Amino acid sequence: MELSICLAVFGLVFFGTLALLKTLFQYDLYQKRLESLGEGNSAESRPQIKWNTSVRFLIKKVSRLFAARSFTGNLQAQLIGAGLPFKAEEFITLSLALIMLFPLCLYFLTGNFWLGLIVGLGGIYIPKMYLNYHKEKRLQNLNIQLGDALVVMANALRAGFGFQQAMDTVRKELPAPISTEFNWALQEMNLGFSQEEALLNLGSRAQSEDLDMVISGVIIQRQVGGNLAEILDNISGTIRERSRIRREVKILTAQGRLSGLIIGLLPVVLIAIMLVINPAYFNVMLKDTRGIFLLSTAVVFEIIGFIIIQKIIDIDF
Repeated sequence: MELSICLAVFGLVFFGTLALLKTLFQYDLYQKRLESLGEGNSAESRPQIKWNTSVRFLIKKVSRLFAARSFTGNLQAQLIGAGLPFKAEEFITLSLALIMLFPLCLYFLTGNFWLGLIVGLGGIYIPKMYLNYHKEKRLQNLNIQLGDALVVMANALRAGFGFQQAMDTVRKELPAPISTEFNWALQEMNLGFSQEEALLNLGSRAQSEDLDMVISGVIIQRQVGGNLAEILDNISGTIRERSRIRREVKILTAQGRLSGLIIGLLPVVLIAIMLVINPAYFNVMLKDTRGIFLLSTAVVFEIIGFIIIQKIIDIDF
């Protein structure tokens, strides 16, 4: 009976994860919602993730516990910035399932307490790492496309187009994510937002320093006047130069970053392997006072070393 319950819970988590991965990249949250706005659809008819039938009801019920919480707003902004097409409460529900259900299944199946604990601790960081990875990847793609977008806009302005028409040219000519962000801003303008408000919202969503520089230049030009096409060309050159410097810095600091990663993770991984393979071999470090002292000292020096390496490779420019 106990084995059947464990297998049922494990199957629920496994197939729920498969359903999430299957649908994760099929829906662009920005594009779908903007299309719904453009067609005059209500909020209830906007497309959402199509969950697998076996997990839809459970996720919906559990997600309601977090739907009205204050912390979901900030998380939803991060999910939008990462381009992940699901709600904050759904993300929290899946994270809790990864932290609690999966380690519990492993514990009942293997009887190894440390294995379940290690998997549970990993489940705390995996969703955040996954979110940060997609957010950083999307930001890098946007910054790479931004230089080309400015050139397209400058040429469109020289050809006699207006500013919104130039943005629409970028939306049509360039791929996501820059086209998606510009499409969102254009929809806001069409819905009654001023250009300044739409551009500020664009910068708030993207969280890009390069894009913030472009928005500041456009807003200042609208206030004091000037040749906007020339301004965009100058900003484009600046962005390209900054991008080149970033790549060089990343190459020069790659060895330091890799060293810090190895030094920081190697002891943790070795301890985790020992706890899983032969817990009795490492238990002496947890029961003896001297072992606890040595482990505490090692943790302190690990943190100090990690901070020093981060200071060395953290270059402001």
